[in-house]
Amino acid sequence: MKKLASMVLLSTSVMLSYSHAVEGIRIEKVTVEEKKAKEEVSTKKELTQEEAKVTRQIDLGEILSEFYPEVWYMRKAGTANDLYIRGFAKDNINVLIDGSKIYGACPNRMDPPSFHVPSPQIESITIKEGPFDVENAGSLAAVVNVKTKDPKEGIGGEIGGTYGSWSYRTGYVWGNVGNKFIKVLVGASNQYSKPYESGEGKKVTEYVPSPNTYKTQYINDKAFNIDRVWTRLLITPNDNAEIKLSYAFENARNVLYPALKMDALYDRTNRFNTDFKLKDIGLNFSIYYNEVKHDMRDSFRTTAGSNPYSMKTYAESKMFGTKLSKDLNLFGLNMTVGIDTYLRNWKADNVQQAFTSSPNYNDGMIPDVDIKDIGLFVKSSKDIEKWTISGGLRYDYTYSKADPNSMKATTNRALFISKNGYKFSNTDNYVSGYAIAKYNINKKDNVYVGFGSTVRVPDPEERFISLSGGSPWYGNPDLKPTRNNEIDAGFEAFPMNNVGIKGNIFYSMLQDYIYLYQYKFGSTTYTTYKNINAAIYGGDINGFVAINDKITTELGLAYQIGRKTDKKGFYTDSDLAEIPPLKTRLAVKYDDRTFYGLIEGIYSAKQSKVDSDLKEQETGSWFIVNVKAGYTYANRLFVGVGVDNLFDKFYYNYLSYVRDPFRGISVSGIPVKIPEPGRFIYANVSYRF
Repeated sequence: MKKLASMVLLSTSVMLSYSHAVEGIRIEKVTVEEKKAKEEVSTKKELTQEEAKVTRQIDLGEILSEFYPEVWYMRKAGTANDLYIRGFAKDNINVLIDGSKIYGACPNRMDPPSFHVPSPQIESITIKEGPFDVENAGSLAAVVNVKTKDPKEGIGGEIGGTYGSWSYRTGYVWGNVGNKFIKVLVGASNQYSKPYESGEGKKVTEYVPSPNTYKTQYINDKAFNIDRVWTRLLITPNDNAEIKLSYAFENARNVLYPALKMDALYDRTNRFNTDFKLKDIGLNFSIYYNEVKHDMRDSFRTTAGSNPYSMKTYAESKMFGTKLSKDLNLFGLNMTVGIDTYLRNWKADNVQQAFTSSPNYNDGMIPDVDIKDIGLFVKSSKDIEKWTISGGLRYDYTYSKADPNSMKATTNRALFISKNGYKFSNTDNYVSGYAIAKYNINKKDNVYVGFGSTVRVPDPEERFISLSGGSPWYGNPDLKPTRNNEIDAGFEAFPMNNVGIKGNIFYSMLQDYIYLYQYKFGSTTYTTYKNINAAIYGGDINGFVAINDKITTELGLAYQIGRKTDKKGFYTDSDLAEIPPLKTRLAVKYDDRTFYGLIEGIYSAKQSKVDSDLKEQETGSWFIVNVKAGYTYANRLFVGVGVDNLFDKFYYNYLSYVRDPFRGISVSGIPVKIPEPGRFIYANVSYRF
């Protein structure tokens, strides 16, 4: 019992912590900063890469959704699932890799930011929920920061892989060598799969309706094939200074997206990061650049006929950014001040009815848009007896500009000008900030309340996209930035040494929320964007009971509601689209640091609160069971097995269809729904040297 009590007390330095070790496999879930003096958010969660080994590791969306009930994903394919947190998604949450912004190139978000880093490269993933971040522009509702591995002294590394149903396999190797002054890490991985089957035994590629069905030879062909390499050089000339140089390359080939009208022929990403640190004066400087080149076509679909393709979009996304920050202590306050800048560029060209007598060219579908931002920020915290008071402030100047000369004059440029006039730029100035008060009842229990007000500017697609054709889609350059005024409150309690519980509620008031708008003119349906006012509110609760020092039970529950509070005369339905329903997770876990086992049940309620304005459909409830086990030998070898969806249930994730420019649609105009995988059996093996 003393060992159990010590284990639980060790976890109380954070607001809520679950941890286990199967030779280094550890999960840590935290809802505030570990050090009170550095506390800056009301809700923070952290997942180490070691825990991710006990999953099938297909992508971050599936990994995080399994552990946290308030995290969901958008299913478009067998991989590259887009993250949703508390009902917020896309540019309403910030996804960073090593603190750097990255954006996909696909207008349909085939390649969301979280897609561009492999599991073996990851050291940890941190989720900060709510508008409580001033260090990064546009953290409207959450920040997800993926931290990748640093090289260490000596010689070491790891080799491993996963093999599972439907020929899914991933293999990886990474190694490092170094001394006190210089260290190098190099890694590589490959990820491959054929299309998965649903619980009713059909390939996911068989759910695509006419006329966008797959050609027979591609129904059971490769679903994705992804190569990745990465390296990092760490130089420490002395105990005070640190220089870090990083590079990563990704080449995703033949990625099938049954939810859309096209598939990705390739998606190639280059990431460069440089970081400098002077520890004694608290000075940090980073500079980064990344680019994504994306080619999608309908080559694998019957719409292409005997031609190479009928429809094609080529897109590029580039991101350059810098950040300089300095830690200070003024008047007894721990402070950080800094400047954060970025330049985002996005362009895309499209053609429809290619290789016909009357092709429709949409050069400049996204018309070579630049977004330039410069932000100044300060954050601070102060301990006053049992209270920790923290806050932050940020000012941003943002300039957005599209190039009309990149557009095809007779098609999409004509469409854009007919709807918006000759307006191809906009300037935004805004202030963001937050304040949090936490009361520490004792060393373990606490309560907190916070208010944050954060802004994110419209992205290049929302303001400047222009796609002519049978279903025209155009941007709105007059869109205002969305502001989130949010109140969060929560608690953590350890009523017994072996019991922990925490809860969090939030109410988000969204001013000028950017929302899709569809209307008919004659027989043509147009799609664009409008500002409305809305609210998203809900909460989550998580707890654990340690039966002994080996067996733990975990329970999580999350629920959120989204409403249009001012429809501005454009809509009739008050429900917001893509708001997930109630989700719960119950797990029992065994861990003696050699053997590991887990059985979990995940339940999603029916979602009947749907937006009929956008033809959103209700989704039924579902319940699945996952099991997994692992064995660690000599702190080096790990062997794990797992079965997801043990009873082979047929079900749809609520976020299983999208409204994108090239969405797949049925004859009735209802967006395609893609079912979740059926029973998925897999095995993980890794050896650390």
